[in-house]
Parts: sequence; structure tokens; C-alpha cells
Amino acid sequence: MEYFDVMPDPVKKELVKRGVFTDKLLYCVKSDLDAEGNYIDVYLTFTTETLSAISGYEEFGKLKRGEKRPVLMDFKTCGYEEYPLADIKKIYVDRYANAARLMIVPANGEEFPIARFSLGFSDKFEKFSERVNKTITNEPIDDSLLEGKHTHCPICGEPYPDPNRPVCPNCVDRRSTFRRLLKLFGEFKGSVALILLTILLSNVMAVLTPVFGTKMLYDDILKEDGKHYGQLGLMVGIVLSIDILSLIMRVVSGVITSRTVPKVAHRLRIRIFSSMEKLSLDFFTGKQTGSLMSRVDRDSMNIYWFFTDIVPFGLTNVVKLLGITVIMLTLSPVLSIGLILAILFIIIVQSRFYRSQRKLYRKFDVATRSANSVLSDAMNGQRVVKAFANESLEAERYSKKNSAAFMINSNINSRIAGTIPLIWTFYRIFSKLFFYIGAVMVIRGHLLLGSLTALVSYTELAYEPINFFTWIGDRWARCMDAASRMFEITDALPSVKEADDPVRMEKMRGDIELKNVTFEYEAGHPIIKDISLKVESGKMYGIVGKTGAGKSTIINLMARLYDVTGGEILIDGVNVRDIAFEDLRRCIGIVSQETYLFMGSIADNIRYSDPNVPMEEVISAAKAANAHDFIMKLPDGYDTKVGEGGVSLSGGEKQRISIARAIIQRPDILILDEATASMDTRTERRIQAAIDNLKAGRTIISIAHRLSTLRDADMLCVIENGELKEKGTHDELIAKKGKYFELYKMQFEALGFINN
Repeated sequence: MEYFDVMPDPVKKELVKRGVFTDKLLYCVKSDLDAEGNYIDVYLTFTTETLSAISGYEEFGKLKRGEKRPVLMDFKTCGYEEYPLADIKKIYVDRYANAARLMIVPANGEEFPIARFSLGFSDKFEKFSERVNKTITNEPIDDSLLEGKHTHCPICGEPYPDPNRPVCPNCVDRRSTFRRLLKLFGEFKGSVALILLTILLSNVMAVLTPVFGTKMLYDDILKEDGKHYGQLGLMVGIVLSIDILSLIMRVVSGVITSRTVPKVAHRLRIRIFSSMEKLSLDFFTGKQTGSLMSRVDRDSMNIYWFFTDIVPFGLTNVVKLLGITVIMLTLSPVLSIGLILAILFIIIVQSRFYRSQRKLYRKFDVATRSANSVLSDAMNGQRVVKAFANESLEAERYSKKNSAAFMINSNINSRIAGTIPLIWTFYRIFSKLFFYIGAVMVIRGHLLLGSLTALVSYTELAYEPINFFTWIGDRWARCMDAASRMFEITDALPSVKEADDPVRMEKMRGDIELKNVTFEYEAGHPIIKDISLKVESGKMYGIVGKTGAGKSTIINLMARLYDVTGGEILIDGVNVRDIAFEDLRRCIGIVSQETYLFMGSIADNIRYSDPNVPMEEVISAAKAANAHDFIMKLPDGYDTKVGEGGVSLSGGEKQRISIARAIIQRPDILILDEATASMDTRTERRIQAAIDNLKAGRTIISIAHRLSTLRDADMLCVIENGELKEKGTHDELIAKKGKYFELYKMQFEALGFINN
């Protein structure tokens, strides 16, 4: 039961009572509805012999101090059903409008539901059903695709807030996260030790200043019977020496910190980015670019400022507050205990206040991100905004989002403005009372005047540490959350993994075979359905079909940008899962409709696959791609900067640079994904001519909507709804008058209509 839901011990006990051996359970899923649609906790599990469903209500104990969630104490069973697998033909998920149900199809009789569940649980129930069915038919179960895809926290059993981010806010251990951060400073142990030493010394000196500046002045220098009566120079010299030494310590600490922490932050950014680059394509699918960038930039900066400001400041205040406490207890235990109690009271009250503010801070962060998303959306879509004259509408949208953030921020500031001054007014009143009691003690001879003035100085000196400890908890939590997000990336494993002992292929013949290939992005929604296809080396194969048929998915699977859900893909007889990534990427070239040029020169973009390629080869590739002429007309030729902030190129020009990039790569298998889509006829001919220069001696897989570009293909494959419907040459498929003929006829009629 490793991948789906965690079965709590109270539920296991109930199953044991009914004769179920819990050590033989294979998988478990939890539903929130029973078969009749009543809200109840239902656990479904199975062994190699039986499928069991137990329903009831979970009873939790009281939330104890220090616990993040109550512990499940008992499970009140309301129902239990057991179904022998020998009597089941299969089980499946039946989806409808707002929920779904798990159906049993018996070997004899009518099918029936055993549980209902919210649509959000469909994914795990699909995978659960698949495993039950394979157990029924004695087929092997492969859980390798489930690794790293837990839906529930294995500690508390709660579902993850974000299924794509397996981090449980209830169980995240910020202390262990902090320890991992400290390990990043491992090679800087000497610098860290020196920082700690200088912070300790500078604050010890700062705490000693009132002793020499006030107590010594009033009790030893100004009093006639004092030990150092009249020796003002001695006091001034001591105080100046302490201040100078303290300053030197602070400067040394600041310099070392400013040199050490940026190095760690720099390495951390590189580590995060490198880890992110190693992850599979599905990690980036559906994620906002800004969110990923913030992990590299903003989260690392949060950690940077935490270690440059918060940690040194925290150590400073810890040493300072401890020193103040010790010295005050030495000067007057009675007064000091009262002041310490007041300080603890303020820290507790203000800490609770800031803790109550955290929800508002989170709401403000969400509202701010929402406003920024509207702003980014409007900026990126300015052409559409202006085309529809909707500037005022976008301004109103942003105003609403920004107003929501403003109201939350106003609420935060109002609460702070009304509460914090009140707390510190109490502290000042107590300080005045403290001074009054001390003055009475001086008058009665129970306390020296110098000791009182020193104590008063320490009450003022304690203000900064007290204030620090009231808000540090929130900053600590934010930093550790940022660190956990970064470690999530560095610890993440790619869903498409290289084999432990990969097969090296310096060169590929180009024979490709798809054997019963099935693929789904979401469980229960197959995009590719049991496709089998052989591609001969050196031949050109065209893949056609309507939008959304699954054409691009097929080539993504061939290039192993994703792994198949079922079946296998072979290149030269070797499973793509076993081929070394380096060889796979080098031997397979892709020219896509969505051409992307990186920031840099045109030459750098062309030789992206090999930065060491000489300029002569770059020019030769550009000529073969019919790009040389327009490049030479640009202001700086091949040194012209493109990408963000560079020269703007047309779609056809970008595509020809992309083809030149593929020529430099010299792939054995070339994949063309709508390479001439959205181009005018003249540009298409130029690009088609460039592609013809690439075809010689290579296996070509080409996707195109314009069927005229694929007439000369050695084989055409028609894909519809993820299935291979037809296969043959252009003439064969036309003569067959099937799906291809329908597509061709539609385009031919549209072209005739345009010509008329």
C-alpha cells in the first residue's frame, strides 16, 4: 500500500476483526462517499483473493499542544463488504457530471457500484482499478510509473494540497529543513566559526557598556568614597575601547558574512536551476513561468537575506538578551525578575498577535499574485486588448484585484497600528514603574544609584531583542517554506529516467517500431490507444489527422520526452527506455511549429547543439536552410542579437534558423512537427526547400495539416482519436476513399472555393 492512501491502524484493526490479513493487502484507496452517495469514509483494499470495502466514521482525539493535527483514535464501522476476485470479471470507474463511482462487473450477473467519490479522486481510483484487474487476470503490475506520485502524505494520511507538489503543510519539519540549509555552509566552517565568535564578542562588549558607562560613573567615579573617584579618563578610555573593539568585531563579522552567504546563495541558485533542467517535460507542463522563476530567484533571495540579516541579527539578540538578563540579575535580582516577567509577557502577546496575522499575510500574498497575474496577462495580450478596445475593461479588472489586495493590506496595517503601540505603551508604563520602584530602593539604601541607572539603560537596550523575538517566527516560517520549495526541486526525480546501464548508440539506422503503444496524461483518459507501427530507416513517414488526434504526442513519445503508459517503442530494435539520453537527444532532431530562439546571436542559436562548431559550418547550414541571404541583410549579420530585447524576426525567418540548427545537429532521425504551419505559400516553399536538403539519408517523421506537403512521403498514417485508422501511400489512401480521402477532399474543396 505504498502509493495510494495510507490505511490508519484503527481501520486495520477493524479489518482484522473480520478475518482480513492486513499484511497481505496490496493497495488501498479512500473514498468520501458510499455506494448510495452518503458522506462517509470508505476504505477499499484488496489481496490476491478478495476485494474489501469498509465504511464508517473516523474519530479523532483532541488536538494536543505541539501537534499539528489531531490523531485518529477510532474508526466506527458502519458497513463491510467482501468480494472474491474469482467472482469479478473487472472493475472500472464510471464518471458523470459532478462525481464518479467504482463499478464491479461480476462474472455472472449485472454490474453494481461499491463506492462513489469526488471527481478529484478519479486519478487514484483509475490506477487502483487497473491493479485490481491485473490481479484478476494474473498480469504483472508495474509501479515504476507511480514513483514520486503519492497523492497523500504517508505520515498523516491527508491529501497533498497540490497533487503535483508532494509537500504536506501539516508535517513539514522546518527544523530539519534548517539543518539542511546549514549543511550548505559545510565548506565554510572556518568563516562561520569566525562570524559566530565576532558576533559573540561584539555583543558581550555592547552589553558591558552600561556597566562602565553608568554604574561605574555614578558608584565609583562621582562618589567621594568610590574606588575610582575622579578618574573620568579611566571610564572614558574603557568605554571608548569597548566601543572600538565592538565596532571592529561587527565590521569583521559583516565582511565575512557578506562574502560567505552570497557564495552559498549563488551555488544554491545554480543547484536549483541544474536540478530543474534535469527534470522531465511533464514537470514544466501547466506550471507558470513566473512560479518557476521565483523558485530560482525569489526563494533563493529569501534565504540569502535570512542568513545575511536574520541569522546574524538573531544571534546578536540572543547573546544581548542573555547578557542583559545575567547582568540585571547580578545588579538587582528583585527588580530584574519583575522586568523579565514583563518582557516574557510582551514576547508572548506580540508573538500571538503576529501568529494571528499570518492568515492575513497569506491572503495578501494570494491577492497580490492574483493582481500580478492580471497585470502580466494584460501586458502579454496587449495586441488583443487594443484590437477589441478593451483597455478600460482590463484597467477595471486590475483595479478590482488590486483593491482586494489593498483592503487586506489596510486591514493588516490597521491591526498593527492599533495593537503594537498598545503593547509597547504597556512596556513603557512598566519601565516607568520599574524606575520608580528602583528610585525608592535607592532612597532607602537598598540599591546604588549607578546600579539603577544601569538597569534603566538595560530596559531600553532590551527593546530591540524583545521586538525581534516577536516577529522572527513569521520570517522563519517564510524562509523555511522557501527552502522546502527549493529542496523539493533538488530532491525531485525525473519521471523520464535514464536506464541504470544505458545502451550507447553512436549512430542510429533509423528503424522505429511502436508496439501496442498507449499513453495518457491523466489516468482514464488515453491520448494514444494501442498503436502499432513500423518505420523503415531512410524513409519519410507522414502523420496526419485532425487537431487533437494525438499526432504530436506520438512524436514526443518517439523522442522520449514522455514515457509510454503501455507498450513499447523500439529504435533499431532497442527500447527507447534503454538508450542513453545523450545519444537519443543527439541522434533525434526536432523542428517544431513553435520555434524558440534564445537570447544571443543568430550564430549562437544555429550552433546551439554544439557551441564549438566553426563559423564556416554555421554559414553552410544557414545556406542549406535558405537563411543565409536574409541573415546577411541584418545589421550585424550572424552576430545580430535575437530573442528578448533583440531584433524581431518573422515566423518564417525563425523557422529557417531552426532548420539550420537541426542541420548542425546532423540527426539520424528528423521529426518535423508542423514545420510549415501558419506560413504563406512563398515562405512555405522556401522552408520546404530547406527541409528537402535535410532529408537525404535520414528517417523522417513529418506532421502536417497541409496534405500537399506530404504527397511524396513513403508512407502516410492517419490518426483519429488516438488510434491508427489508416496507413499507406498517398495514391493508395486516395483510392481507398477512407479517412485520408475525406481530409484530402475537404482541403481540396476549400482550395477550390478560394480559387473561385
